[in-house]
Amino acid sequence: MTDQATAVNINEVAAHLHNAHQGGRTNDSKDHSHDLGRLSPEQADSWMEKGYFILRGVVDAATCAEMTRQAIEIFTRAEQGQSGVSGHHMGADGAIAVEEAAKVDSGEAPDMRMSKLFNLHRKEPFLSFATHPAIRNAINAILGPEVSCFNSQYIFKNPGVWGQPWHQDSLYYAFDRMPQVGVWLATSRATVENGCLFVAPGSHREPIHPVVPDARPGSNYGYLEVVDYDFSNAEPVLMEAGDVLIFHSFLMHMSNDNNSNERRSALVYHYAHSDTEVLGTKSATIDFMPV
Repeated sequence: MTDQATAVNINEVAAHLHNAHQGGRTNDSKDHSHDLGRLSPEQADSWMEKGYFILRGVVDAATCAEMTRQAIEIFTRAEQGQSGVSGHHMGADGAIAVEEAAKVDSGEAPDMRMSKLFNLHRKEPFLSFATHPAIRNAINAILGPEVSCFNSQYIFKNPGVWGQPWHQDSLYYAFDRMPQVGVWLATSRATVENGCLFVAPGSHREPIHPVVPDARPGSNYGYLEVVDYDFSNAEPVLMEAGDVLIFHSFLMHMSNDNNSNERRSALVYHYAHSDTEVLGTKSATIDFMPV
């Protein structure tokens, strides 16, 4: 069976399971508005009305560049470790490296094949960002004082790479408490041309919608798509390196294909209440670290 056919089969199974266990789950505004007075009025209004807001210039350009350099090094080392599903590698330090599905066995350099790198939030310089005062303030305002970073991923979108279709992050997190909060640090600029995020403002009020597998042949493992929502109000999230998007885990979002000649990269964390319980088997990409 080809890698492409395997990806389709896995995504069909994943869509069925996620729809069965997560589809239709809801969240209450009181669970994501602990003390919004810690935010600016504009940030608080955007959070409640749109489901996201942006913090500009949180991280300097040199730190962003160092994060990218270290992510490439960790990815390269992880490739020498155990391999499960084609293009997925477990490093000795616990990092999980995922190649772009269309690039597996291409012979290209590691940084040109890299799609995602998981489990970074306990390592520097990534740890310092997870506990950055501006990030902690935002998360505490939304969720309260007892919070943990439970998932981290470094995302590369090289020139020519496809975007991810419309989805809600909470679909992937079978937890007893909802919602979670995403923190998306642009470590390069993010433009419409190089594959920035698009969001559907206000969609965080929706329940978790059913998904179907990404229909594109050769799409990445885990690419599932919401198709029963009107995305006509979608907005691009344009960012410079060092900007941070804070977003609700029910917010529907997607990313463009990278049609430019430059890489788009980002460090993405997810936060939850520290007493959150995982329902069922815990993924190897889930690691609760109190902040």
